[in-house]
Amino acid sequence: MKRDLDLVRAILLDVEARGTPLDLIDPQVEGYNELEVSYHVMLLEDAGLIRAMDRTAIGIFRWSAGALTWRGHELVEFLRDDGLWDSAKGDVISAAEGGLPFDVLQDRLRELIARRLG
Repeated sequence: MKRDLDLVRAILLDVEARGTPLDLIDPQVEGYNELEVSYHVMLLEDAGLIRAMDRTAIGIFRWSAGALTWRGHELVEFLRDDGLWDSAKGDVISAAEGGLPFDVLQDRLRELIARRLG
């Protein structure tokens, strides 16, 4: 399964809006199935952006999201603005010839926000 950064963004925004330090949620993202969402929750936990729990049972792959980490909160601040997101993603895809390295995307978002504030 390929990593989908639009899904990553949607999950992070959902966790911020609905997540609490005490609860686990199963993000629901329109256009994506449970397997795709669970896989991306696992990736976000692996990247240190959210706390998550592996709730996989026999034959059912399932990861539930907890709270954002400090790094997750920092990133969500950059992800809120649709225009910034689309611009940064377009710039990085063009420069990377179709790929989308996540760290480069984060750096581009920071640059765009700094320019906006500058």
